[in-house]
Amino acid sequence: PLKELFDPQNHEKFSALNYQKVIVAADSKSFCLIPDAVFTEENLPDYAAFLSVKEADLILTDKIANGENTVIFTLPEVLVKQIEVQFSSAKIQFAPKSWIKTIFDYQPAGQNLHLFVTENTLKILFPDQQNIRFYNQFDCTTTDEIIYFTALVANQLNLKPEETSLIIYGEAEAESEPMLRLQDFFKEVNLFYASEIKQHSLLKQHQIVHFLGLS
Repeated sequence: PLKELFDPQNHEKFSALNYQKVIVAADSKSFCLIPDAVFTEENLPDYAAFLSVKEADLILTDKIANGENTVIFTLPEVLVKQIEVQFSSAKIQFAPKSWIKTIFDYQPAGQNLHLFVTENTLKILFPDQQNIRFYNQFDCTTTDEIIYFTALVANQLNLKPEETSLIIYGEAEAESEPMLRLQDFFKEVNLFYASEIKQHSLLKQHQIVHFLGLS
């Protein structure tokens, strides 16, 4: 969590080391993907109309690797200032960016919905070759909600469940309830795995995708 960066007990641990590069991956519930074909910095205030911007927020931008999109998102200004003080050369990155890059780098053939599951959030991505056809995130805490939002997205994209496979990332295991119940509705449900990635015995690929695509 970002708050650990600013905990006085951790200050010496983080600040005493000489980092060649610092990337802070920050989640935001207020974001919008804009195609690069129409995005310009000059029109940033116009795009901000699509966001839920609070008075104390800053609007940031980031390029989505392997996709022809720029994401605009908000973070509290006080958080951004804290990061700049703690790490003067830090790059603030839209947190799902590294996951999205990993999907494009290693996506298998076929019609796949990609689900990133955490305790409170579900992120869903549907790639179209080397671009993003759909990305969104939902607040959800139960398996029923995971199934509902996944089915809703599939329906909106006109994807037939019997022809669509799910690839799962994040806080999920092979025998977990979401994995088992989603199998009742979709063609296949598998945890993310890419043979090209060297597997550490203690780390599972589907749990560390936020780090695989950092750049």
